[in-house]
Amino acid sequence: MLCLTNAQDVKNKLELIGEAAPGKLIVGKATNATSIFLNDIKLKKDNDDFFIFGFDRDDIGKQTLRIYYADGKQEVKELNLKKREYNIQKINDLQQKYVNPPKDTLDRIERESKIVAEARKTIEETDVPYYLSGFQMPVEGGRISGEFGGQRILNGEAKSPHNGIDIALPTGTPVFAMADGVVALRADTFYYNGNFILIDHGQGLSSMYVHLSKIVVENGQKVFIGQKIGEVGSTGRSTGPHLHWGVQWYKKRIDPLSLIELNF
Repeated sequence: MLCLTNAQDVKNKLELIGEAAPGKLIVGKATNATSIFLNDIKLKKDNDDFFIFGFDRDDIGKQTLRIYYADGKQEVKELNLKKREYNIQKINDLQQKYVNPPKDTLDRIERESKIVAEARKTIEETDVPYYLSGFQMPVEGGRISGEFGGQRILNGEAKSPHNGIDIALPTGTPVFAMADGVVALRADTFYYNGNFILIDHGQGLSSMYVHLSKIVVENGQKVFIGQKIGEVGSTGRSTGPHLHWGVQWYKKRIDPLSLIELNF
C-alpha cells in the first residue's frame, strides 16, 4: 500500500493512498496544486484538492505523476509498475455456440455496446468526487467464483479478460452501491449483461453490477454507499446466480477488491 506524504513545504502538500500496480486505484490530495498530470493525462481535481487515478490490468513500467503548485513549484513522482500475473484457463473441444455468440445476435450486441459507450461518455465529464464516501462490498457474503483479470482460451481463441469479479449468491440477494454516485445507466435484458446498473462515482470512476434479477433505481438517481440498488440474478449470458461487479477509471480496468483496502 502506497501512502506518501510530502511535508517539506507547508503550503504544498501531496498525499497518495493506494498501490501503484496493475488494476489498482490511488486516491490523492494535492494541497495548493493548480494542475496534476499522470503521464500526459490531466487529472480532475475538486475544490478540496482530491483527485484519483488508476492503472489498467495490463499497465506496466514507469508512470509519471507531475504536480504544478500555485507558487510555481513542481513535484514529480515516478511510479514503477511490475507485471501482474493472472489465471489463464485453456478449454478445448467446445461447441462453437459456447465460443462466439450466434450471428443473428451481433447487431443487437453492437447496439447495446453503443448504449453503454454513450453512458460512459457522461461519466468522463463528472468532476464531483462522489467516491469520497469511501468504498464497501456490494453484497454480504458469497463466494468469489471469478477473479479479476483472469482469461479463458476457448478452442485456441483468446477471449476478453475478466474485467471484474464474480460473487456467487442466491437469486434475490440484495446488491448495494459500493460508494456514493449517480446512476448513469440502468438497463434490462441486454444479451451479455442481462439486467445491470452503471454508476458514476465522479472523476472518471464507475462501477457496474451485472446479471441482476431486479433493479430498484432509475437513470439519473443519486445513490449512497450501502444503498440497495438491486438483487442478484442470472440474467444475460450467465450460467447461474451471481453478481458480476466491475470497476473502471475511464477505460482503465480496476480490480474491485482493491478498493476495499483504501482508507482515506
